[in-house]
Amino acid sequence: MKKTLTVNISGIVFHIDEDAYSRLSSYLERIKKHFAREEGSEEIISGIESRLAELFQGKKQDHRQVVDLSDVEEAIGQLGEPADISGEEEEEEQREESSHEAAYEPPPKRLFRDPDNKYIGGVCGGLGAYFQIDPVWIRIIFLLTLFAYSFGLILYIILWIVIPKARTTADRLAMRGERVTLSNIERSIKEDLNEIKRNLEDLSKKSNK
Repeated sequence: MKKTLTVNISGIVFHIDEDAYSRLSSYLERIKKHFAREEGSEEIISGIESRLAELFQGKKQDHRQVVDLSDVEEAIGQLGEPADISGEEEEEEQREESSHEAAYEPPPKRLFRDPDNKYIGGVCGGLGAYFQIDPVWIRIIFLLTLFAYSFGLILYIILWIVIPKARTTADRLAMRGERVTLSNIERSIKEDLNEIKRNLEDLSKKSNK
């Protein structure tokens, strides 16, 4: 009989057995050491923990109440180890440069509302990311249907209700069809932080004029 512990991961409580807890604790400790000196380290670690919580929540749906070692190993297998990050970047470059290799199949995209590219609800931004087109064209289509056929607004509201919002870094990566790995979570969060910095700098310049 194994001892079961209760842990809080990204604000969600899980029951986890002793072996799984030991493996998870060791993994998170390595992650914290790896990103300790990186800009935005707290946000990166929070994003990784959020993704772990999502993966463990998915296991709850099969009526199992306790996270076991196989669940932790599967989650780590998806995210990767900190030592793998440089290897992932080299592998991605090799895929782009080697035309004779087999075509790389990206993970399936998921449709979300994009909160970072929105005017109202992020529907057009999300559709643009999913279909890889400029959201401006989708907004124009909605405006045309609004004035020409009157159902554009109704369609937009329905999509706003039906399509979930991309709340986490993992959601944003899935929206763009990117793998949810440590390196991609790190890159996405750093891009968000740089965007915030640029916006603050622009605001500061405008206020000083």
